Amino acid sequence: MINLEITDDSILLFEYFTASGVDDPAIISEACEIIRSLVLDLKDEDIIVLLSKDFKNLFDDFNFEVKTIVIEVALEEWLEENAIGFSRSIFVSAENDMNLYNLTKILESKDIKLYCSDSYAVKLCSDKYETFDYLKNKVKQPLTFNILINPKTYWKRAIQIFFDELNGDYGDTSNKNDIPILQKPKDIPILDNSDRDLEKAKKLIAKPRFGVDCENLKIISSKRNIDELEDIFETGSRFVIQEYIQGDVCSVSLISDGKTSIPLSLNKQIVEIDENGGRYIGGYLPYEHPLKDKAFEISKRACEFIPGLKGVIGVDLIIQEDTDEIFIIEINSRFTTSYVGLQKVANFNIAKSTIDLLDKKITINQIQDQISYKSQVSFLKNDKGILNIKVDE
Repeated sequence: MINLEITDDSILLFEYFTASGVDDPAIISEACEIIRSLVLDLKDEDIIVLLSKDFKNLFDDFNFEVKTIVIEVALEEWLEENAIGFSRSIFVSAENDMNLYNLTKILESKDIKLYCSDSYAVKLCSDKYETFDYLKNKVKQPLTFNILINPKTYWKRAIQIFFDELNGDYGDTSNKNDIPILQKPKDIPILDNSDRDLEKAKKLIAKPRFGVDCENLKIISSKRNIDELEDIFETGSRFVIQEYIQGDVCSVSLISDGKTSIPLSLNKQIVEIDENGGRYIGGYLPYEHPLKDKAFEISKRACEFIPGLKGVIGVDLIIQEDTDEIFIIEINSRFTTSYVGLQKVANFNIAKSTIDLLDKKITINQIQDQISYKSQVSFLKNDKGILNIKVDE
């Protein structure tokens, strides 16, 4: 650790996993690359980086000095006691267990200026069902329901009704204006379990209401899969059930001043999803697609509907080229793994532009005029979960 004189210009910078000492091979490689990319972008700023002792050597290979504070207590505890010394901060965290929201609230309570989304936007975007409900009838999304695992309720029955209805199993007697999952139990048709093991053409997907990447995903392709949800989600927990939309899995990276959002790039996401769950492999960018402009417009519109979204944002979506439709899947109110690739090939400094934008030193239109890329980049995990970054020559 080097000289740590804190001034009004100092920026507290941290990433949740590297500051907490979480050594999960599935996520730590991405976390390390994100914080390293931020430090590279902000090396000319007065940044002070929080690290756990397990990651104290994370920047040893850099050719410039990085001011760090090595903490040996819980990140939240350190922030509660020490963050008051800073007036500015930029940080990254995942949404699971409400970590991103809780950290945002701690820093907001100390009147620290954040170069990222505020707690209202973070809370809304962290909850997949609330995001769906808020954006309903505003942008196209998969039909989504909130499910509570409670042995005293008809939760399995409700999912089966949705599954059967989606596959047209009620024939002409079903009322297309009435969603069976919302009906009272006495009004629900008698269920037919004779096809319990039959895989249906249209599938559902279950996922945690608060989760990241492909965590605890479950594809429901037969009625038997509904019972298997109890092996993933605990009694008393909530999750969401959605139509499973097949298509090109992508994301859009954007930057926002809190009112106007501009797309930075379309990113191809590589994920593996089967009956055993899902796994995020990585992606590449910028991704050229015939529906890129439409993906940009829909992602921009979705972000601008949500007050308090600021800084760098990621929107996950599915592109169906054959139907010319794009479905918003979720909104990440933070830097995502795609930023690791963007930082390597962008012809402008994304993190520095974010700070200047929110400090009103530049406008959103000035950033838009700078957007270009010198190459394409891929960022893919190997079998050990290590993120390999390759810039095309």
